Amino acid sequence: MNKKFGQRVGIAVLLSLLSGCTVYRISEQDMTQYVHKNVGFSHSVGMKHVMYAHLSVDDLKVKIGRVDAERISIYAATQAKVQVLDSAAQTLHLQLEFSAIPEYEPMRGEVFLKKIRLETFTHEGTRIDPDIERLIKPAVAMIGYGLSDRPVYQLDSNALQQALIKSAQPDLRIKDHKLVIELFD
Repeated sequence: MNKKFGQRVGIAVLLSLLSGCTVYRISEQDMTQYVHKNVGFSHSVGMKHVMYAHLSVDDLKVKIGRVDAERISIYAATQAKVQVLDSAAQTLHLQLEFSAIPEYEPMRGEVFLKKIRLETFTHEGTRIDPDIERLIKPAVAMIGYGLSDRPVYQLDSNALQQALIKSAQPDLRIKDHKLVIELFD
């Protein structure tokens, strides 16, 4: 197995030298699919029958370099069930937008999001009542933390080009709304 992998890497290095560099592009769709498949969020805050909120992310969408050329934007359609005292629980449909700087972790071949900012926080396009916002903001912050704590993309060690890039110290940048991982010879 190691001999076969070594041969693959040797061939990839040779091809890389002949072509000048190896480039791997991660599209918005690729990253969105990876996040949907591998990253899930659900968080609760407060005490039931006093002040309580449960947030779950229903849908995530990734945009690369559109709002800010150096940042990735993550749009999260989130459902919040909020209960204050013994009143009936309210369901809020929140739209969250986070932005972050991508960072590549070469040992595992993973892309993480760092320096995450909450950019927008709305309920069906309108501002949220300040009391409810104070209640659910910690749960929203946990979603942001979850985005920075888990990889949003991982290179496939079984794909030759990705394995070559994973084993080196590539350059990571955003170009043409794609995350570009380049390995120069």
